[in-house]
Amino acid sequence: MPELRVDDFARAFDETPEAIARMAGPAIAEANLGYRRPKPAERDAIILDILKRLAAEDFTRVGAHRHDVWTEVWSEQLAEFTARGGGAEALDPKFVAARRTMRVFGDFARADDSRFEMSLYAIVRQILFERWLRGHRDLYEFGCGSCFNLDHFARLDPTLRQVGLDWAQPSVDLADALGRDGGRAIRGRRFDFFAPDPDLRLPDGAAVTTFCALEQVGDQFGGFVDFLLDRRPALCVHMEPLRDLYDPERLFDWLVLRYHDLRGYLTGFLDRLRAEAAAGRADILDVRRLGFGSLYHEAYSVVVWRPR
Repeated sequence: MPELRVDDFARAFDETPEAIARMAGPAIAEANLGYRRPKPAERDAIILDILKRLAAEDFTRVGAHRHDVWTEVWSEQLAEFTARGGGAEALDPKFVAARRTMRVFGDFARADDSRFEMSLYAIVRQILFERWLRGHRDLYEFGCGSCFNLDHFARLDPTLRQVGLDWAQPSVDLADALGRDGGRAIRGRRFDFFAPDPDLRLPDGAAVTTFCALEQVGDQFGGFVDFLLDRRPALCVHMEPLRDLYDPERLFDWLVLRYHDLRGYLTGFLDRLRAEAAAGRADILDVRRLGFGSLYHEAYSVVVWRPR
């Protein structure tokens, strides 16, 4: 059975195996990332099931109207975190599903472990931190949700000052609880992508991240990009589903594009950043489709940039 190892992550990030081993070697070694490719009939069944759901348009669209839904989701997460007395696993969001069918390097894969995607997410997140974020003293995560990224980064660098920003108050409360109960430099603050806070300022040298958060705004990201261009953080790292990176002439990608559009996910973001770079207002440092995803799409694409 194949298994994702250091060489595979080196391929995904275009790094040397030695560099990946330094960044996340123990985490990769400890994870169960075994998988198998489905047989032809099994693969056909996977595609047919996806096509049936796409034909039925049986998906909820994202957008500003979902505020109450996310407030409820993170309220339940806060309640679970409180009931369990804290701990990293109490922060694992339900949307990182215990699903066995995944996307790995251009084809479907059946994971050996139900926590395959959670383990994959943690490794990708750690490599991004070591590659781009370590050394920054202040980190602002916009759309922090369950705050499991804040918790992970605090474990990697206990001296890091972090602010978790979200439009749902329970998420803000979770960030505050992580700081207060864990003795960490973490705090929460409300922030709405659809109406950026004009009073929010970023300290010099701060880094900004989003993880599967901008996907929820569709094509309504302009105010947030304007906000970042004005506040000029030292670095912006986004791990999001990037529509521009799919190939509509491949069935494997066409399925994703149809799903992406039915959900109303992030659209035009990379084009906007490229336009800002062409106008001399931004530098794009990396754009990368890692090749990992869940059943319907790939949320593991990366763009790294900075305002000028």
